[in-house]
Amino acid sequence: MAESKRRPLVSILGDSISTFEGCNPEGFDVFYEGERCLTTGVVNRKDTWWQLVIDALDGELLANGSFSGSMVEGAGFPAASSAERIEALSRNGLMPDIVIVFIGINDYGWGGAANQAAARARATPAAAPACEERVAGAAPLDAAESFARAYDSMLSRVRAAYPDAQVWCSTLCPGRLTGADAPTFIRRLRGIDVASYDQAIRDAAVGYGCKVVDLAAAGREYDAIDGTHPTALGMRQLAALMLESMGEQGIVVDAQEAGLSLQDVFGACDMRADDFCACGECIGCAFARATGNAWSLVCEKGPKESK
Repeated sequence: MAESKRRPLVSILGDSISTFEGCNPEGFDVFYEGERCLTTGVVNRKDTWWQLVIDALDGELLANGSFSGSMVEGAGFPAASSAERIEALSRNGLMPDIVIVFIGINDYGWGGAANQAAARARATPAAAPACEERVAGAAPLDAAESFARAYDSMLSRVRAAYPDAQVWCSTLCPGRLTGADAPTFIRRLRGIDVASYDQAIRDAAVGYGCKVVDLAAAGREYDAIDGTHPTALGMRQLAALMLESMGEQGIVVDAQEAGLSLQDVFGACDMRADDFCACGECIGCAFARATGNAWSLVCEKGPKESK
């Protein structure tokens, strides 16, 4: 009797978007739990983007090393570039066959580790340099370059720890506030365009022989309860976009059979992304939902009102 093929073991390295109650290491902060699950409709791990992708790949979750609020950059845990985060991608001596990296939105939102530390954010590394508490403002001019160095360090550690794993690095995808009929995503919250972060991800991935899931290049947005955290529909949209990109790069998956084709999840409303505001930054803007220590990536101006 022929031996059945082993299902690939998949590990996830992400932030709050990829957390779910009971699925992350002990002590890791989780967003999708309790009331937030009910509010978003993400009530089961099968509703998450990562489980949808893993199932479509006929894989098996090994470890979800995601931590809510975490950045790639930072002076140690829980920054994704830390050794502890990389170690969390293995479990019980087993190593992943596939690692999917989907992180960086907090780096963009804070505009750098210094802003995160000054704001005393929950996911600030304990070893972060001491600084005076303040309301986080504009990003330093080299914020994207600092992110690029941290992302490079993270991938270096992933490659060293799991040399045989296939690594997929996802660019960032704009979210759209639930119920909005036009884009709401802020592209230059603290003065640095999110496109700079996406390019840093692409460059680092290519440099380490990783594959790129280019959500940013897809030009679509996903449904998000607060403009960032996906609803159940948003999770399906993220999964469909990821599988579309993977399929274009040779991964065999029948997204249509899984109900995850782009037509299935977007339908008549394709939720095209649009850079509808020419402002250089959003600090203090009356249309930005929040720009300080409780930042939000939602602009309430709307394309029709933009200049």
